[in-house]
Amino acid sequence: MKSTTSFIFLIGLQLCAISGTSNLIEIVCQSSEDKNLCYSTYNNAQKADLNGLAMIGLNQASGNATAILKYVQERMGQPNLEPLVQQGLIDCANLYQDAVDQVDDSIAALEADAFKDVSAWVEAALSDAVACQEAFTQHPNVDAKLTWNNGIFIRLCKNVLAANKQLAGMPR
Repeated sequence: MKSTTSFIFLIGLQLCAISGTSNLIEIVCQSSEDKNLCYSTYNNAQKADLNGLAMIGLNQASGNATAILKYVQERMGQPNLEPLVQQGLIDCANLYQDAVDQVDDSIAALEADAFKDVSAWVEAALSDAVACQEAFTQHPNVDAKLTWNNGIFIRLCKNVLAANKQLAGMPR
């Protein structure tokens, strides 16, 4: 009887933990501008706490920023680019190098529970992505892939800020 009771108690604890994480995902994603991206980012994070959700978001943003930087660098090597496009790519490469570093700094800040620093670094990375996007506003059809991926990075950063806002409000 005792083992059955213990087993039922442990199942109940697991269900509460899973339900708690689902509630955390719900709370974070409800304050997100892109709920679909938010839910897909955290879809496999059913056992993560709020700190874990923020880390997952930062890792997604880091991977995305790194991929964008690599893409921009490859595009810069293409021959016969218009001078404005070449300059826009150079600007974006510099901006995304900063964004990658800033997201990495955000990860370190999150590990230290420095939530204000997380926000500052993510906001800086977000500003860099917006500046890259603006470099192509006069030529919106020049690079649809960059524009698309840049938009995803911007939304990932906003999702991280939503999770971090929840973390910053928690008592420590």
